[in-house]
Amino acid sequence: MCGAITRFAVWFCALLVCNLDETYTQAFSNSSIFQSSYYIYEYINTPLKWEHASRYCELRFGSLPVVSKVADKNAVLDLLAPQGVNQQVWINGKLNEVSGGEDITVGKNSADWFKTLAFLNKTDTKHAKILNVLPPLSAVTICARVQWDSQSSDIATVFSYAIPAFINEFQLRGRIDDVGFIQLALIVHGHHTPYRSVLKSDGLWHHFCVTWQNENGAWFIYADGVKVSSGDGCYSSQIIAGNGTFIIGQDQDSLGGAFKQNEAFSGNITDLNIWTQVLDANQIKAVSMCSFPQRYLIYQWNLTSLEIEPSVQIVELQLNCKDLKISSGECQTFDAASGFKSQFGCENPLPFLCQLTKDTYLKLNKLQSDSRSLFKTKLKAFSHNTMATEYMSLSNTKLVPNISEAETVLKTVQHVLSMENVTLQSTDMLSVVRLLHNVASMEPDVNDTQEDFENVSRSFIHIAGEVLDQQNAEGWTEISEIVHGPMAVIYGVDRMVQNLNKLLTSDQESIVIRSKNIQLEIRQKLLTNFTNDIDVYLSEMNNKSTDQIGLPKEAIDRLQQRGLTRASFVTIWYGSLHSLLGSSALEINLMETAFAEGFKRVGMQIASAVISSTVFQGAQPVSTATKYRLQHRVKAFSSFAVDSICVFWNFSLRPEKGGSWSTAGCSVVESGLESTACFCNHSTNFALLFQLYEVKRSSYEEAVLMNLTLIGCTISLCALVVTLILFSVVGVPKSDRMTVHKNLICALVAAEALLVASDSARTNQVACSIVTAMLHLLFMAAFAWMLVEGILLWSKVVTVNISEEKRMKYYYLIGWGFPVFIVAITLATTGDKYIADNHCWLNIQSEIIWAFVGPVLFSLTINTFVLLRVVMITIASSQRHSMMLASDSTLAQRVLSQIWTAIKPVVILLPVLGLTWFCGVLVHFNIVLAYIFVVLNSFQGLYIFLVYGVYNSEVRNAIKRMKEKKKTLSFTNCASSRPSSCLTGPKMTTSLDVGKCSISTPEKNTLKSATNKSASNKGASMIFNRENRAEDVMCFSENLALDKTAIQLTAFRVSGL
Repeated sequence: MCGAITRFAVWFCALLVCNLDETYTQAFSNSSIFQSSYYIYEYINTPLKWEHASRYCELRFGSLPVVSKVADKNAVLDLLAPQGVNQQVWINGKLNEVSGGEDITVGKNSADWFKTLAFLNKTDTKHAKILNVLPPLSAVTICARVQWDSQSSDIATVFSYAIPAFINEFQLRGRIDDVGFIQLALIVHGHHTPYRSVLKSDGLWHHFCVTWQNENGAWFIYADGVKVSSGDGCYSSQIIAGNGTFIIGQDQDSLGGAFKQNEAFSGNITDLNIWTQVLDANQIKAVSMCSFPQRYLIYQWNLTSLEIEPSVQIVELQLNCKDLKISSGECQTFDAASGFKSQFGCENPLPFLCQLTKDTYLKLNKLQSDSRSLFKTKLKAFSHNTMATEYMSLSNTKLVPNISEAETVLKTVQHVLSMENVTLQSTDMLSVVRLLHNVASMEPDVNDTQEDFENVSRSFIHIAGEVLDQQNAEGWTEISEIVHGPMAVIYGVDRMVQNLNKLLTSDQESIVIRSKNIQLEIRQKLLTNFTNDIDVYLSEMNNKSTDQIGLPKEAIDRLQQRGLTRASFVTIWYGSLHSLLGSSALEINLMETAFAEGFKRVGMQIASAVISSTVFQGAQPVSTATKYRLQHRVKAFSSFAVDSICVFWNFSLRPEKGGSWSTAGCSVVESGLESTACFCNHSTNFALLFQLYEVKRSSYEEAVLMNLTLIGCTISLCALVVTLILFSVVGVPKSDRMTVHKNLICALVAAEALLVASDSARTNQVACSIVTAMLHLLFMAAFAWMLVEGILLWSKVVTVNISEEKRMKYYYLIGWGFPVFIVAITLATTGDKYIADNHCWLNIQSEIIWAFVGPVLFSLTINTFVLLRVVMITIASSQRHSMMLASDSTLAQRVLSQIWTAIKPVVILLPVLGLTWFCGVLVHFNIVLAYIFVVLNSFQGLYIFLVYGVYNSEVRNAIKRMKEKKKTLSFTNCASSRPSSCLTGPKMTTSLDVGKCSISTPEKNTLKSATNKSASNKGASMIFNRENRAEDVMCFSENLALDKTAIQLTAFRVSGL
């Protein structure tokens, strides 16, 4: 008989599973696709229960549509009418819940004892905190039994719920009016409903319930099971965020604190329960009589799950209750014929709509058509049946019916992933992520064993670790429009852990699962066994430095004070997750006052592994303080200041992105070079961020630097122009070195002139683009000619090539051709990203800046090597010279001579080689370095003028020859026109040497003898020696007075100029 019953049970379960699979396959085959302006709708004609319809849409990466506005209703009607649909369909919204799908309730005895919190008198300290973590709520019902203090007429806060981003997220408060009635009002995300009188303040116990849902922002208030107030438009189409702090008896002016005495509750509170759905009138009537649905009850009154302030008294009292049956749960439908919404029993099958965005739908279709999957090829070859391939097909939608099938599919996928050369394409990753979500959504069955679920969990963690591997970073980027990043896998892991914890038996102390990138440990521990502040959790088995997470001893003591003796502690470590989270996940809100003076925030970087901690009391998570230390896993930033930030992942923030990092309740305890220790007043997924700062100078320092730059550029511009004129006018002998100098000066003059005038073009986009391109070209040309200066110096000093005329064409190609090529390529490839947003220069926020920085660094590196080689050669030559003169100088003199020999070429060559620009790398670290950089480079033109103009021997000799030529021409003209005045004039007598004849030509000896012969003749005479070009030399001898010696005048050679 027993065997027959067993065979029947097996047959019945198999038939149920087959029917479920067939239903979902049929559902997909009977679907129709149509679209609106923003959404894609899939109409499923096969009737399913509401729960199954919702799960189906989730596996299609969508959801049941929310029809909350008139525009939504009209859009759905317009879409359903062409399909001939004229019946009710499921939409998003589950209004009522029942226990186990049957019309039964969990009730108390007709007379039962309640533990009550007594808030005697108003204070700013008395309160109780619910330790359970509340999820994001699209609908909520909160009921409690309250005995109001009739002597208190001030505002009294029954409960307040606050989140890090908003304090007044959800709150019930009341007061006693002038005629002795209790008035209640609801606050939802700062939206305040009006106070409404609900019942007489008679000092007796009363039962209150408040409900709210995001659809139309509808709210209801019930007193003793009767609806007394209602309304809509209160924070509609939004959700109440999760991960907040729920306080009984006080109004929070900051997260978890800042209570005020005049807003505190005075009276007694008991039997407070929270549901994630809106209960209807019948259910609330039942709750008021101590009967209530268990399903979706997220918090049930239990003092062990409360953190009670010591001054709050705990009183036990007896209340009479009467059980009451409640109706089955109802879910929302949309009538395609009438266009109205209504409710229908959730267990009844109906057709339904799935809604997803167009971007998601198009990307999904693209991935479905991708056939480059080696993973799926091997999966099909390895699988002995089609079960695994069915679950991995994106075109198939199938729920995992039981734990046995889940184990089979997961083990198959895990084996294929472990094969050599198997990598996941983006379509494979999407299939695997959907499979993990499918398995994590399973609820443990009463017949499931802990061993079976542990095996499923092990395969689940190993597959999740493969998906979170760093090599899949590109794949995560490709599927980001469909799946909200890698944290979607973390969400699945959290759900799987909750189910695994439910099956953990009392005689099993721990479960440890270690995979490639995830390490999981669940331990049951007696709270008395904790001996230190932090329980070490190793990030890797063999690494020397570890990531650690645990509970502070104060948190353990607080749990013990609430009567807990044993708890489950779950720790999870994600080793590679930090490398997969993109910059969008780093958009967290930080107060501006947190930035240090003198610094500017420029970005963030995930700097550690992700580690999580959760404490369970039975099957319920308990929020408690957490302490952790994480090792720094990124390299130090040499050009930025770094500040460590302790964060946690909040799934309720930015739900359209799957969550975001938050700093609420977390602070840095200790920060070092290798690791950072943090403290958070709650438990969840934690990480460490690096906040990057650049030096932010004060307005005074910026003004000084700007003025120095303008002054230096103006002076340098004038000095360069003068230098160029000197090179061109004074008759400096032509040479390849002078040609290179002139080209460098021309490039610098044009660049600095355009730089000074560039601000005037900032308001015009076209003009600014042209100015940016010209600045890019001219500064590139300047550095290119500095490179040519280095090449020429190497040729003259190291390789000793005297003539460079044949190489000048290559120098022109480097100096002007290469910059033109770089600028043209950059303009052609960057488009509108070429210029910065607020000034006319290259966009330094992108890689475009490397089109300038790269060539500049190359030029400066080459010139540095050239300068070092020249210095070495100069020192060697000086050493040889000092050895030859060793007898004529002391040791100190020789040392000073060699030091000056090394310094002199550096001082002379720095401006033309451009090596002072290396200081630009260090300006972010110190304001003094910024001043040095500005002075060295803005005054570069003046430096070139002084070194290569004023103190250049070639220029000075040319100027001297020009002056001498001018004197000679002036004297010649004077002698030929008015000789007597020339000889007797004061200027002549003062400009001649008595008794001498100066010769400036190399033929000095020959000319001198000729001059002496002519001087022997008395009287004035002039000799013209045509054979020896005597017209170049003129000598005069004149007796100016009887007692004066003869004066000989020699003119200077002018033909050599």
